[in-house]
Amino acid sequence: MRLGLGDLLAAGARGVSRYTGTLFSVFLAQSLLAGACMLGIAFVLAQAFSHLPMFDDAVDGDLVALIWCLRHARPSFLAVGGVIFSTLLLWQLMSWFLVGGIYGVFGERPDNRVDTARVFGASGAATFLAYARLAFCALPGWVFVLAVFTATLSAMEPRLQYALSVGDVVVPLAVILVPSCLVLLFFWTVSDYARVELTLRYATHRPSAVVTYFRALVFVFKRPLTLVHGAIGWLLFLLVTLAYAFIAHGHPMYGAEGAITLFFVRQGVALLRMAIRFSVLAGQIELGRTRPLPTARPESAKPTAE
Repeated sequence: MRLGLGDLLAAGARGVSRYTGTLFSVFLAQSLLAGACMLGIAFVLAQAFSHLPMFDDAVDGDLVALIWCLRHARPSFLAVGGVIFSTLLLWQLMSWFLVGGIYGVFGERPDNRVDTARVFGASGAATFLAYARLAFCALPGWVFVLAVFTATLSAMEPRLQYALSVGDVVVPLAVILVPSCLVLLFFWTVSDYARVELTLRYATHRPSAVVTYFRALVFVFKRPLTLVHGAIGWLLFLLVTLAYAFIAHGHPMYGAEGAITLFFVRQGVALLRMAIRFSVLAGQIELGRTRPLPTARPESAKPTAE
């Protein structure tokens, strides 16, 4: 059965509408982690700047005040960087479990909440170490993406340095970003379909992470549909972000009412972006079902000892 783009988009819409509880649960986990990160950053900055009115000026856009804060409170900003890095590292570890659970739910399609929770937890735990091994297999691809970005940036840096108008900036930026984004899309999609195969076949075939990654590499290369489907998801993600930035521009929100409104608007945008990502994962599972089965590893066929 050969699926088209419409089939993948329809599968994504069905997945989001059927498993909204799973979507909200993952969103809650992300929000709690982001909230803990913001609380840690707020605590560090409060310790350093709560007694300095100049920091308020820096937040309001005073460039001199901002430069002064950056120069004279370097340890505090290093601490902020450490908090952000630790949060990103923890989120990466969490995402292996969460994505494994999401793929498992879309793969098995449980009927009720109890079964959904059971499948989510079992799939996330079963594929966690396999996803970790897969992350090491994907490292050369990310290095290649960085190399492409560095090479294009070095080639266009003189033109950016002497740009005098917006038009002089747009072309070099396009030369820098477009090749890097295309290569990033390719390797990101490869990693996604490798995870799909590990989730769908891990219990029965125990495929090797290295072999699975190269199988996904060949599959994505032969099926441009996978890249088009993934690109649509990222374009929608970008459009939602740009629409939020456009609407928020020139509409400052002051006071407690403005802060509360801004919080809920940002949470709504984040939830919408996560729903887009959910729909992409559901479509990938649908296409992953049509792939030929990998060769079973010998140890997967041995009976387990009682």
